[in-house]
Amino acid sequence: MIVSPEGADEIKVSPEWPTTGSVSFDKVMLRYRPELEPTLKKLSFNVESGHKVGVVGRTGAGKSTMGLVLSRILEIEEGSVKIDGTEISKVNLHHLRSKITVIP
Repeated sequence: MIVSPEGADEIKVSPEWPTTGSVSFDKVMLRYRPELEPTLKKLSFNVESGHKVGVVGRTGAGKSTMGLVLSRILEIEEGSVKIDGTEISKVNLHHLRSKITVIP
């Protein structure tokens, strides 16, 4: 899935969104440049509401990239990322970033 420019397909979410904080990555693929190999290759996982997750791995494994994807500093090439079942590519960027925190 190639994400539309900011505002093109925005949906309205409640000012209280997200309410539970579940996170889902579904077959996410991302590369930093078109000529490079993907950094995230069909990454899929679910984090249920109320759970805390630590991500560990070697340098260059994609840990920081996942945080950049959650805040949409990087846009994914394929797949989807959802918070509370809402596709984050459709949420107003300012609203999204004001509602999430990634602890490096």
